[in-house]
Amino acid sequence: MQKSFRFTNSSIKALPANTDTRSTELEVSDTEVIGLKCLSGRTGNKRFLLRYTFHGTKKSISIGRFPEIDVGTARQIARRHKEAIALGNDPKAERDNYRAMPTLSEFFHQTYVPFIKRHKKSWDKDVQRFTQYIEPRLGKIRYCDLQAREIQQVLFDMLEGRIHGQQYAPSTCNRALAILKTMGRYALRQDVLEKNEADKIPLLKENNHRTRFFDADEIRRILDAASR
Repeated sequence: MQKSFRFTNSSIKALPANTDTRSTELEVSDTEVIGLKCLSGRTGNKRFLLRYTFHGTKKSISIGRFPEIDVGTARQIARRHKEAIALGNDPKAERDNYRAMPTLSEFFHQTYVPFIKRHKKSWDKDVQRFTQYIEPRLGKIRYCDLQAREIQQVLFDMLEGRIHGQQYAPSTCNRALAILKTMGRYALRQDVLEKNEADKIPLLKENNHRTRFFDADEIRRILDAASR
């Protein structure tokens, strides 16, 4: 059969299962996007991938299964990968690095806590604050995806009484924010992050002589100013 042709959804759907017992998958190539391949297994399952060369090394990156990913979408993804390659970036390495990126909770408990246990006497208070205020809202986010606005929202909710049904003073919010600032700087030193989103947010003004809490408008102005 023809191994190179312009892919269409109908041609990929009609692609036969591989009956060659010497190989596990039948491979065909798209003539519109060079490097885009479709592999058909012995059971007839089909998947797209891109084969490419990066710094002299042959590589491949999976794109997705057909028909969940159709031909048009597969071409769009393949073209994005080829653009990245042209700019000197390896899409396979970037995907692998992203998949290996810890969540905020994973980095805190597995990497940061062992560090502060050796260097900070009150490390247990950091653990308590993280698990009480930060982890329920932000813990499952991959650390590299954490945004300043998400941190700001946690502070807003603490001030407005949306966490545990209790309004927290600015000093308590600052202690929570300080954890993220310090942990982010440690993550930078460990080459886990390229930027520390928590450092974009200034600490809230504390006044121990005032007992009233900020109202909603005041809180919004504070957090809007922090995002500028």
